[in-house]
Amino acid sequence: MRIKIIVLFVFFTVISMSASYSRPNNAFATLNVGDKAPDFSITDPEGKTINLHSLKGKLVLLDFWASWCQPCRMANIDIVPLYHKYNPHGFEIFSVSLDDKKDHWVNAIKSDKLVWPYHGSELKGHESKIADLYNVEGLPSTFLIDENGIIIEKGIDDYDLEVTLHKIYFEQVNFYPFEANSKLYFTNETKYQIEDLSGKVLSKGKGVEVDISGLSAGDYVLKYDKKTSKFTKKKSTDTPATFYPLRADDKITISRKVEYEIYSQRGRLEKKGTDLEVDISTLKPGLYYISLEGNVSSFHKK
Repeated sequence: MRIKIIVLFVFFTVISMSASYSRPNNAFATLNVGDKAPDFSITDPEGKTINLHSLKGKLVLLDFWASWCQPCRMANIDIVPLYHKYNPHGFEIFSVSLDDKKDHWVNAIKSDKLVWPYHGSELKGHESKIADLYNVEGLPSTFLIDENGIIIEKGIDDYDLEVTLHKIYFEQVNFYPFEANSKLYFTNETKYQIEDLSGKVLSKGKGVEVDISGLSAGDYVLKYDKKTSKFTKKKSTDTPATFYPLRADDKITISRKVEYEIYSQRGRLEKKGTDLEVDISTLKPGLYYISLEGNVSSFHKK
């Protein structure tokens, strides 16, 4: 009877270890939603060093997994289509493997079709310092990190991940430009209110754009979609700056040296500066908006 009990104990222990991974509590503080995601560097399968903060400006799913973790492998089946769906909008995945055998790790990446370029492993198994840095106590373990490097979700499953991504990319309202001449634009229809810096309400309404041509030059407060932001009303110019071409591959040329801002379709500020030529080679293909001295036009990055 004692032998049977031992055999059963060993059997269930092996099953548990093969299905997932858990580690004892470590000395590192637990990271919570709202905390800054710690940066780290790690080696990819080709031996190149990659680091998390290189993806600042993107929405990132930091995914701790391993080839021997069956729940991780099952989760991959659902995560891959989400990557293909939302990556064109700025979503990225950074995978950290707790494998200790490189061939097992690389073969799992290929087998599960994990096509994103950010894969790293210390190849130290349970002794991963990066897992300790994030106080990872089990696999799979995920952290959703916003464009400013702040943790906005922990332990999110594929269903909640898609709900969050859809809300961020297709429902959440943003505005542009931050420095405007005649109009402000929203990425979705929303209620808004414009105040001066003393809190006096100057206008309110609902729509996808706001006429601010009647405001004096200066700084203002914009309240919309339960958010509060600031924008600057710029002085009008007699000769508005123009640019070309409307479909560009590597650069666009401005008619004179002016301040510019480039925004994505989500209203995210991608680039800003003061120049005659603007390098857009690093932008993903798609539609963008360029603000020249506060006047907004659109262009396509090929």
